[in-house]
Amino acid sequence: MHAIQGVYDGKMIRPLEPVRANPNVRVIITFMDSEQNNAMSKTRLEDVAGCLKYAGPAKTLADMDAAIEKGVNEQWR
Repeated sequence: MHAIQGVYDGKMIRPLEPVRANPNVRVIITFMDSEQNNAMSKTRLEDVAGCLKYAGPAKTLADMDAAIEKGVNEQWR
């Protein structure tokens, strides 16, 4: 599944990025409440980064790739 964002002006939906899809592809359009949309735009990294606490040496990209691979392998056994 591929998700894109768009703006509905009351008459049509205008994608915010190019859409590449085969003809006759099924689409699902979800309208977000304006309150939800405003709340999401006001979220700051400082407000949510507390869940990312980590104490220790900095991880390398190789460390992160290995952890992702391990997680995928464990999930799909």
